[in-house]
Formats: sequence, C-alpha cells, structure tokens
Amino acid sequence: MKPILALATLALITLVLEEKGRQAAGEAHSAYVEAVAQARGASESLRESVERQPLAALTIAGAVGYILALLIPRRRNAGSGGTAQVRVRRWAAG
Repeated sequence: MKPILALATLALITLVLEEKGRQAAGEAHSAYVEAVAQARGASESLRESVERQPLAALTIAGAVGYILALLIPRRRNAGSGGTAQVRVRRWAAG
C-alpha cells in the first residue's frame, strides 16, 4: 500500500511542478514581449532624435567612441615581434 501511496504523491507533485513550470514560462514570455516592445519604442525614439539633430548625434557618438578607446586597453601581440611598422623597419634595416 505504501508504494502506491508514494507513486500517487509523486504523480501529484509532478503535476504541480508542471503547472508551476507553465506559469513561469508564461510570465517569461510576457516579460520578453514587453521588453521587445520597450526596445522598439526606444529605437524609434532614438531614430527620431538623430533625424532631428544629426550633428549632435554624430558628436555624441564620436565622444563615446573616443572615451571607449581610452578605456579599453590595447592588446599587444608579443609573439609576433611587435607591430607591423616595427617589423617593416626591422626588415628594411636588414
């Protein structure tokens, strides 16, 4: 009798967990749809701002690129003997 009761309990737990999983999936889908709608709205707003003020948008983009270039460290390829200019100079020097 105990094995049957254990199986019935396990079946009920499985059904509850499946329902919880479906609810979580539904909530995740709703959050995804909302995020996509917000992203589209932000994209449209940005596009309109750039169309109204292209010079300001270009200036901001340039400033952001410059700041990122300052913040991101340059990678040095130690195994190749330095930059291409250094290798050319070494080659030309003989």
